[in-house]
Amino acid sequence: MTTPEPTKSPRPRWRRVALIGGSLGVLLLGGLAVAVATFPRWGDEWVQEQAHARLQRIAGVPVTIARLDLVDFDSVVVEGVELKFGPEASLVIDRIEVGLERDKLWSGQIVVDRVKAFGGRLTGDGGTLREYARDLRARLSQRREDGEGRVKLVPPKASLERLQIDLQDEFGGRSLTLRGVAAIEARLAERTASLELAGVEAAVDERTLRAVALTTRLDLSQGTAGAFPLTLTVDRAATAITPQIAVAEIRGTVTLADASVSRVALDLAGGFSDEVTGDEEHDAAAPLWALEGDVARDLSDGTINLDMEAFKLGRVPDVLARLPVIESESATVGGDLKVAFAEGKANVVGDLEIAGLNVDHPLLARQPVRGLGFSLGLKADVDPRERVVKIEQATLQRGPVKLTLAGEFVHADDPAARHYRADLTMPKVRCQEFLGAIPAELIPSLQGFELKGDFEFEINADVDFRDLEALVLTAKLKPETCKPVKVPPLVSATRLNGPLVHRVAMRDGTERSVDVSEGSTDYTPLDQISPYVLAAVTTTEDGGFWRHKGFITSQFRAALRSNLEAGRVRLGASTITMQMVKNVLLSHERTLSRKMQEVFLTWYVEQSLTKNRIMELYLNVIEFGPGVYGITRAASHYFAKAPLDLTPPEAAYLALMLPSPVRRHVHYCEGAPSPAFQAKLKRLLAIMHGRGRLDPETFEQWKDEGVTFDATELTSKRECMAEVDRLLAASAQQRSLTGLLDDGQDIVDLSLDAEPLADATGGKPKPRGPRAGFEEATLEVIGGLDEGEPARPVRRQP
Repeated sequence: MTTPEPTKSPRPRWRRVALIGGSLGVLLLGGLAVAVATFPRWGDEWVQEQAHARLQRIAGVPVTIARLDLVDFDSVVVEGVELKFGPEASLVIDRIEVGLERDKLWSGQIVVDRVKAFGGRLTGDGGTLREYARDLRARLSQRREDGEGRVKLVPPKASLERLQIDLQDEFGGRSLTLRGVAAIEARLAERTASLELAGVEAAVDERTLRAVALTTRLDLSQGTAGAFPLTLTVDRAATAITPQIAVAEIRGTVTLADASVSRVALDLAGGFSDEVTGDEEHDAAAPLWALEGDVARDLSDGTINLDMEAFKLGRVPDVLARLPVIESESATVGGDLKVAFAEGKANVVGDLEIAGLNVDHPLLARQPVRGLGFSLGLKADVDPRERVVKIEQATLQRGPVKLTLAGEFVHADDPAARHYRADLTMPKVRCQEFLGAIPAELIPSLQGFELKGDFEFEINADVDFRDLEALVLTAKLKPETCKPVKVPPLVSATRLNGPLVHRVAMRDGTERSVDVSEGSTDYTPLDQISPYVLAAVTTTEDGGFWRHKGFITSQFRAALRSNLEAGRVRLGASTITMQMVKNVLLSHERTLSRKMQEVFLTWYVEQSLTKNRIMELYLNVIEFGPGVYGITRAASHYFAKAPLDLTPPEAAYLALMLPSPVRRHVHYCEGAPSPAFQAKLKRLLAIMHGRGRLDPETFEQWKDEGVTFDATELTSKRECMAEVDRLLAASAQQRSLTGLLDDGQDIVDLSLDAEPLADATGGKPKPRGPRAGFEEATLEVIGGLDEGEPARPVRRQP
C-alpha cells in the first residue's frame, strides 16, 4: 500500500519557515560533531581529506571546507564549511570549534563535550530545506544505531551564533520570505533547543513584519511534530495595517497548535507606528492596545478581543504624519472590539470614540475641519468566504445627533453578483442642533442661520447589480418642518429679490461681473426671455423645476443607476435651483463642504424665493462660454440678438452649452457646430416637442434648421482656441466673489448682522406658473459630443 502524501496546509505561516531553519541548525550541529571528531590525529592533509570525506558522507550533499586546524589534542577548529543543498540553497558556517574530553583520549575513548559554531548564512527555499532536513535526520539516526561503543559523538550541548538566515517559500500561491540573525542553544542528546531570531523581517506577499527578536523553544525528540504546541515570544515587532497606519512595539506571545497552524492563540500588546526602533526606553511606553484570543485558522470557532484605552495621538507621531490631519497631537482615540468566530463567520461588536481631530483634506473642505469627534458603535456579522457583511446596527453620534445604519453588503468577486442594501435613519432632533452638530469649517456659509422646528429622516437603498433597473433609492424626510428665523445678509430674501451685482472669478483668476438690476445692459427680466430658452434648459437641466422643491429623488436614483452601469461617475442630479445656488452663492469646487452647503441653501432658497426669481437669477448669471455670463450676453455674443428673439434651435444650442461652456465654445471658434453637435441639437428639439414644450407647428418649422453664429466678437480662430485651452488648463475653481465663500470671508463674520427673517421680505417678481408638460423627470441620455465628450442628461416625462 502506498503511503499517502502528507496533506499540505493551504495557508501556512512564515513561522514554519523559522521552525525549519531552527531544526535544521540543531541537526547540522550534530552532524558536524560526528564528522570532525572521529578522524585520526596525525597527517594534517590526510586528516583534512578524511574529515571532508566523512562530513560529505554524513551530509549527503556537496561539502567544501576552507580550513581545518588541530589546535590541541582536545580541540579542533574548522573554518569555511559550506553545504550545497541545491542550486538556490546552501549553508555556510564561518567557524566551528569542537572540543573533546582529554581524559577519555588516554583510555582510547573519543567523547565530544562541546560544539560551538560562529557566523555564516543559511539561504534557500523552504521546500528544498524541508526535504534535506528529513534526509539528514534519517542519516544521523542511522549513525547513532551503528555507532561504536568507545565513541561518544553527541555532546551535552552545542551552540550556533550569528547565523544569517534568508529563506523563501511558497504556500497556497502566497510567497513568503524570512530574514534575520539566528542563535541556537541545543541539547543534542535530548534533541531540544532554544532559538532566537534577531532583526527579523518576514514578508507574506506584500505585507511585512519586522521585529527586534522572536524567541522560542524547540523539542524535536519526537520529530518536528513534537515541537508543538509552539510558543513564539515576540519582542518589539511592527507591521502595516494600511498604507497610512501600522502597529508596532508589539510584545507578547503567539502559540501555534501544530505544524499546519490549525489554531492560534494570541496574547499581544503594542502601539502604532511602522518603525522598529530597538530603543528600549522609546519602546517601553505603556501599550496603546491589547489583543487576546484563541481562534481556529478556518474560523470554525474562537474569540479575539481588542482593547484600546483612549490615548492622545501625540503618542503616535508616525501615524499622524501619514494622516490628513494637522495639529492633532491632543486628539484622542479609544475603543474596544470583540470578534467571535463560528463556522467560518465572525460576529463583530465594538465601540470607537474620537475627539479633537483636525482634518485637512482637499476633498473635504477648503480649510481644515477642526474639533472633529464622534462615537461609533457597531454590531455586525461577517462572512469572509462569501464576502458578505450584515450590519445589525452601526450608530454614529455627534452631540445630540445620532445616525443609525443597518443593511447587508454582498461584495462578490464578480461585480455583476454584488448586492448592497442599506437603511440610514436619524431620529428626531431640533433643527438648530442638527445644524450645530456639523463643524463650522464644513459649512462656513451657513454660520448665522438660526432655525426652529424638529427634523428627522430615513433613507433606503437597495442596489442589486443583477437588476439595476430595479434599483431602490428612497428618502422619507420633511425639510419644511425646519423654519429659518434668522439668516446672513448675503443670502437674505431682500438681497436676492432686489438689484445685485454678481462678480465671479474664472478658472484663470480673471474676474467678470453681471449687474442683475433693472435697466442694466446685463440683465433681462424673465418675461423678456424667449420661452424656448425656458423649454430648452428645463429639458436638458431640470424637467421638474416648476414642481419640485429643489430636489428630485427620481433624478438621484436614475443618476446612481446610470453611474453604476457605466462603472464611473457619469451623471449628476443637480436641479436648476442647486445650480443657481452654486453659481450665485458658492463656488464650483469639488468638496464635500460645498455640496453640503449647496443642499442646505437650495432648501432655503426654495422657501424664500419664487420659482420665477430662481429661474431669472439662474439665466442671468449662468456661464454660456468663456467669460460669457448670463442670457443677455450669450444671445448677443453668439447670435447678435436680444434674449426674447432667440429661435428654438438657438435656445437649444445655448442649453447644450451649459454642461461644459468653455470646452463647447470650440464650435464658435470653428464658425459652426460640428455635424455631431448639430445632430444632438436636432434630437433635443425632438425631445422638447415630444414632451409638449414645443407645439407641433413650431417644431415642424424649426426641426431641420441649424444655427448661424454672429462672428462680430470672433477675432480669430487661433485666439479663440487659445482662450479655450488656457481656461481648461487653469487649476483654480470658478467661484462667486459676491457670494458666501469669498476667500477673504472670515467664518465668524458671516454670522454678524444676521437678519431676522421677518425683516427680509423684499418685493417679489410677478409670479409665473409652471409650463404645461413640465413634469418631474427621469434621466435619459442624448448622444455624446463629437470630441468624445460624455453624454448629458435630458428629461423624459413618465
